[in-house]
Amino acid sequence: MQLEHLCDVSWTYDLLHEVEASDGADGRIYGQGTAVFEGRLSGSAQWSNFPRIRNRFALPDARGVLHVDDVDVLFALSGLSSLEDGQGVHVMTFQTAAPAYLWLNDVLAIGEGTIDVEHSRLAMRYYECRVELPLAHFAS
Repeated sequence: MQLEHLCDVSWTYDLLHEVEASDGADGRIYGQGTAVFEGRLSGSAQWSNFPRIRNRFALPDARGVLHVDDVDVLFALSGLSSLEDGQGVHVMTFQTAAPAYLWLNDVLAIGEGTIDVEHSRLAMRYYECRVELPLAHFAS
């Protein structure tokens, strides 16, 4: 697998509502926010997130729209983030009908970064995953 830098993203929550975990049930957060994408993919975004919270880990389930060059690109994001040490990993996919950005429909992006729980911000770096096949040891 080859990883090529796609963008850096600054995520900021503007709204947060939390339900603490209870006996037999995970906690939940509902949040909305804005983001700035910089890099090969650049623009501004609005998004919402509905992560489960379990054992001081957040499992994000976010959706949003990225505005880039006067077109819209939808995205979906999942992952695992530690609320203890602030480390996070994301997987993001995209969907658009904009001709200049159709290549994003085939991108699987993975990201790593940090979460500032106190200030409700995330700083993430995303990479486009490219498959390098065939694998030599599977070749006929």
